[in-house]
Amino acid sequence: MEGDDVAQRWLRAGILIWLCVPGAIGAAGQSSHTPYLGAEQGNAGDAFAPLREHWARDLHDKRVDASVAEYAPDAEFINPDGGRIKGATALRQLFETITRTYDSDLVFDSLRIQVSGDLAYDSGTYQETLFLRAAGKRQQSSGSYLTIYQRGKDGTWLIAEQVWTGSVIDAPVTAFRLDASPTVALTLDDLPAAGSLPPGQNRTKIATALTGELKALHLEGTYGFVNAVKLENDPDAQQALRVWVDAGMNIGSHTWSHMSLTANSSDAFEHEIALNEPALAQYAGGRDWHWFRYPFLWEGDTLDKRHAVRAYLKDHGYRVAQVSLDFEDYAWNDAYGRCSAKPDSEAIAWLKRSYLETAAEYIRLGREEEHIAFGHEIPNVMLLHATAFTTLMLPDLVDLLREEGFRFATLPEVEQDAVYGQDPDAALKFGGTLPDQFMDSRHLAYPAFKAKPFDKLKDLCK
Repeated sequence: MEGDDVAQRWLRAGILIWLCVPGAIGAAGQSSHTPYLGAEQGNAGDAFAPLREHWARDLHDKRVDASVAEYAPDAEFINPDGGRIKGATALRQLFETITRTYDSDLVFDSLRIQVSGDLAYDSGTYQETLFLRAAGKRQQSSGSYLTIYQRGKDGTWLIAEQVWTGSVIDAPVTAFRLDASPTVALTLDDLPAAGSLPPGQNRTKIATALTGELKALHLEGTYGFVNAVKLENDPDAQQALRVWVDAGMNIGSHTWSHMSLTANSSDAFEHEIALNEPALAQYAGGRDWHWFRYPFLWEGDTLDKRHAVRAYLKDHGYRVAQVSLDFEDYAWNDAYGRCSAKPDSEAIAWLKRSYLETAAEYIRLGREEEHIAFGHEIPNVMLLHATAFTTLMLPDLVDLLREEGFRFATLPEVEQDAVYGQDPDAALKFGGTLPDQFMDSRHLAYPAFKAKPFDKLKDLCK
């Protein structure tokens, strides 16, 4: 297709492609996090920095319509070979090809901006790491860009002309010396009712099976993080949480209703923490419930929010239950429910394989991130969700971890490590694991990794 050829020419020229798909590398179905890999590094006084940022975020979130809307109706992109891509239809085809083909980690630096009436130009340089999904190949590009803006009658600046030039080389493969005997604490979010229920299941059955597996694996004391809103007028959920605690498991806070700090004020968020406490005190039975897990792993998109909530947690005796390993296990649960209802044994077999393959990939990624962010591996905390499918897969997941040499510990034991006392102190819209936060706040390049199969999970057994 012509659009595919254009995209290939764009890539060979080192043209900007910003996806960072954190869940592709994670954008679809983000629950825990979506690592935001790029960063604006231009002049803080640069009036066009927000335009570049919005453009980058729209590509990051695969909002093709929003991306195209940032161009004037007759805008052109000029290829290095002189070819021109003109108009919304051609640009849409280009962006659709790029966003389904590549993941990218980009940092750009605006060097010169000039405004004259209703025209302006922005020029600078960029550094980019590309990951070609199909080939599993990592490349690096660098070069220069020039964007010409045109101001509309409403005062909005739109892209009228755009040129990117540069070079692409294969990225060197970094060999990380991973520890032979790493440590991990398993934690479960969204108690007592995580995800949808497959046929024939209820919350109590899932909690009974899950705690039975944890006890059989000698993992008593595992922490589960509670949204107490799920207990209201639901005897099944109430009994499920009682089963969890009576089996020797611990509980912590996940806010009352799984509130997003990014979408709400710090005052509203702190109110949700307080609202969750009566249920925690009632069910914990004297055990320590003062551990807090941020919903979505989003710790504040502004520094004011981040500082305010952290101060509140400290004043009320909480410790933040940070995460170092996460593969967004919750994303398999809905497909499992649909495939169980059919039933489709072949699809369920694929779900099991892809769950473990993705877990292995993101366990490796998390450990490599620790080397980049901290200079060494740290004791790990793995984020899981108390869904029906993770309950089914837990014994196999534990076998996988043991094959990798992992030893198991409790959350309080692991987070005695000094790294967990560090704070990247950055405003991060998409938060993420503790290594993610340090990677993003320091603008560090991520290792190569394969995207999670969110598209197939979304459509399977429909």
